[in-house]
Amino acid sequence: MMQSVGKIYKVHEITQRLRDILRAEPILQDLWLEGEISNFTRSSAGHVYFTLKDSNSQIQCVIFQRVASRLRLMPKSGDAVLVHGQLSIYDARSQYQIIGDYVAPAGVGKLQLEFERLKEQLETEGLFDQAYKKPLPKFPQKIGLITSATGAAIRDILRMLQERYPAVEVLLFPTLVQGDGAAEEIAHAIRCMNRQSGIDLLIVGRGGGSIEDLWAFNEEVVARAIFESHIPIVSAVGHETDVTIADLVADHRAPTPSAAVENIVPDREELRLQITGIRSILVRSIARRIDVVRTQLENIQSRIPARHRIDAINRLRQVIDQLDSRGERAVVQQLKGKRRTWQVTATQLDALSPLATLARGYSICKDSSGKTVTDASRVHAGEEVDVRLSRGRLACRVLKGEIDV
Repeated sequence: MMQSVGKIYKVHEITQRLRDILRAEPILQDLWLEGEISNFTRSSAGHVYFTLKDSNSQIQCVIFQRVASRLRLMPKSGDAVLVHGQLSIYDARSQYQIIGDYVAPAGVGKLQLEFERLKEQLETEGLFDQAYKKPLPKFPQKIGLITSATGAAIRDILRMLQERYPAVEVLLFPTLVQGDGAAEEIAHAIRCMNRQSGIDLLIVGRGGGSIEDLWAFNEEVVARAIFESHIPIVSAVGHETDVTIADLVADHRAPTPSAAVENIVPDREELRLQITGIRSILVRSIARRIDVVRTQLENIQSRIPARHRIDAINRLRQVIDQLDSRGERAVVQQLKGKRRTWQVTATQLDALSPLATLARGYSICKDSSGKTVTDASRVHAGEEVDVRLSRGRLACRVLKGEIDV
């Protein structure tokens, strides 16, 4: 009975499958290996090859030229070293190997090795370059603070701000500052603050501690978030002797949280003294200028003879007299015009006056109550009336009244 044949693979397909399996395993892509170097060689292209072995096993290692060219320690056969890299497969021999990116002497602590490795990598990428450092604002109005809401750092920062520059506004984004997830929270806070408007400056930090306590500020995710920030960042981590990756990437490094405040805001008392000094300088400058102008005027006056000064005054008086004469003539002309206007108006009014009507033979008759009589039926026989003439008046008694039809 014939046995069935399954899928037939080519050699390179198996190699590829194994490579995919290795790449899918995180621990195999972030390895630290300790051992002794043997068979060390360096190719003409600059690649480094060696075997890393211990008492029982060995593994091949390669460091390509781009990384090898920046190694601070170039190993040699017989050296006991720590190598960081990832596990891969060399296709031509179907042989697994370590692709290294960092080498350090054996005996150094793991966290220190991680620090040195990441520091070297980021420095090569240019994240520490001064060309990328953003200047700090001289008078920040709004400061973003990324730290623990309950730690000593926030108390020190707020106290110093109140003492030095109480006018500034502080926006806190509380985060973990150590332990699992702290680095991711800090990076997230930096990105969130960058989406806020009006923030002039960010302080990222915490109080002192061991290298383990400060490790979140040595993580690559924090370093890249700081580098990508468009808001200037001040790193204030630990004590003066503590240096983290965040310190190296930040636009400004403060040795302590309290020192961060001293470096980013002015002292209000110093500002007051500066303003007082500037005011005094301005007052003295203005006084000197007045003295100079006064002296110039006195010099000019002293160079003009007294007779010339009197002549100038007399000419000025003539000008004033001319102006007065012209003004007087103008007023007289206006008065004459007004007088003519009044005369015409008076003539017009006189023609319409009741007195002019009386002069033509008419009269005005008023009854005993003083009312003008315009209707004969309003008075009775025997009633007394007053008759106003153009010249004088008559007291009359009515004999009878007649009404024209």
